[in-house]
Amino acid sequence: MTDTKARRGAGRPREFSTDAALDKAVRLFWHRGYEATSMADLVAETGVAAASLYAAFDNKAGLFAAVIERYAATFSVHLYEPINDPALSTFEAVKGLLERAASSFSEPGTPAGCFMYSAAAAVSPASAAIECLLRDKRIAAEALLIERLHRGAAQGELAADTDPAVLGKFINTVMEGMSAQARDGATINELLSIAKMALDRWPAAV
Repeated sequence: MTDTKARRGAGRPREFSTDAALDKAVRLFWHRGYEATSMADLVAETGVAAASLYAAFDNKAGLFAAVIERYAATFSVHLYEPINDPALSTFEAVKGLLERAASSFSEPGTPAGCFMYSAAAAVSPASAAIECLLRDKRIAAEALLIERLHRGAAQGELAADTDPAVLGKFINTVMEGMSAQARDGATINELLSIAKMALDRWPAAV
């Protein structure tokens, strides 16, 4: 666990666990969105003094950027593990991804849906830099999926007329829809049914 020493102003620098503070900030931003979360909210949620947060992250935007990286390194890594597993077929990898999405998006104890999608919906045009950060992460995740689909196509796992890029965007669209449904109260079983319906249209090689 990382400790950060905040050195703003006079007095003894305060140490705090960066990871613990970011984990709490992730959930707060996830629940409220970027615009609706104030530094006062973050101070109350993390238990870290405002001066210490400013010293460590500069401002709310800097803290949010660190939150995005923390989410990517924890929730996203777990979500995309099947895509990175060479022991799985391409179909099994995508099936695992969608099933993990259904579970993660409806997980008790965390806000519903996907942070990357939910946060983007709550960012105003005035916060263009924040939207760029979120978009870059989403594009990178989609590129990882499309790369896996290209490998599957090269290995003869997909129908010959399948465009891996379009298939990847379709799967990504399904996941974004699952996230929105989860935010509106869909259960894990309903999300799994959506995933199954998408998988039933898998373009298998014949």
